Amino acid sequence: MPNTLIDPRHASVSASITQAVLHAASRLGLPREELLDACGLHEAQLADPDARVSFASQEQLWQLLGSRLVAHPEPGLVLGANLSPGPFSVLGYLLQSSATLGEALTAGLRYQRLVGEGGELQLQEYADELRVLYRPLHPQLPATRTRVLALMAFWVQMMTPLLDDFRLLRADFAHPQPDELATYQAVFACPLRFSAADYALVLPLSLRDTALTQANPPLQSLLRQHAEALLARLPSEGLIARVVTLLGAQLAHGEPDRAELARTLHLSERTLQRRLAEEGSSYQQLLNDTRQQLAERHLASGQLPAAEIALLLGYSEPSVFFRAFRHWTGLTPGEYRAQHSRASA
Repeated sequence: MPNTLIDPRHASVSASITQAVLHAASRLGLPREELLDACGLHEAQLADPDARVSFASQEQLWQLLGSRLVAHPEPGLVLGANLSPGPFSVLGYLLQSSATLGEALTAGLRYQRLVGEGGELQLQEYADELRVLYRPLHPQLPATRTRVLALMAFWVQMMTPLLDDFRLLRADFAHPQPDELATYQAVFACPLRFSAADYALVLPLSLRDTALTQANPPLQSLLRQHAEALLARLPSEGLIARVVTLLGAQLAHGEPDRAELARTLHLSERTLQRRLAEEGSSYQQLLNDTRQQLAERHLASGQLPAAEIALLLGYSEPSVFFRAFRHWTGLTPGEYRAQHSRASA
């Protein structure tokens, strides 16, 4: 599913995460000044941790790092192991001071744009699983694989000391399975799934309410105030993007509720419909589009049965999903999956 939150032409990332990546590269013996010059960045741009850097510049940095670390089977994993939480500024400290893992992940969703606009973080609850998904911009670029693997490795590194019983049920990767898996196993220590619909870390749902070892409510309150101020300084998202984000979150719990979504946006249902119409869309159209894009992604990955996909999309009965999918594409879910498999082969 494309990331509708972000206009790629104007996407930016925080200077703090760029600093963190450069620090990791320096630990691996790569010359900082050469990397800055090659990416058109300057030290003055990075002096303020709350400043912004164009995502295109940082994407160029990831591409360069991947080409320089060819001795490592997966440059992203070795970079992620060398990232430090400190340079991630307010969001990193906010996550660590949260009372529970669920609270930390909710804060991550709320303030993800403070770190960067190179992708979209989502949470899904399904059966006894808590899925932390990341959907990157430009998923086909080689730099994206390096970047996303570094982020996933860093997340594991950051979460492990915060929970006495941290563990992963599974790690999902959108790229095909590589020849060498030892580095993956060392980082994630869990079953691995490749060619998946999304990049995701899958945790036991029971960990959601687990208290974090570094919980600090007074500090968290101050950090939230700072995070809200920083978020207000960023260019605002369009209403369509905000609705799509909320729909994705609601779908993980069943049929979306338009009234609840409108309340979350501090709008009446009538005002929500009017403003969506002004942006050339409607609630039902966005719901259908979101479901179709998610359905096609899941079917293309070949991992989940169609009946499970129906539940993930908030349908009470698989037959309702099957009819909707045929209306969208002219194909049944099985026919779409077979057609995609033939095209891939």
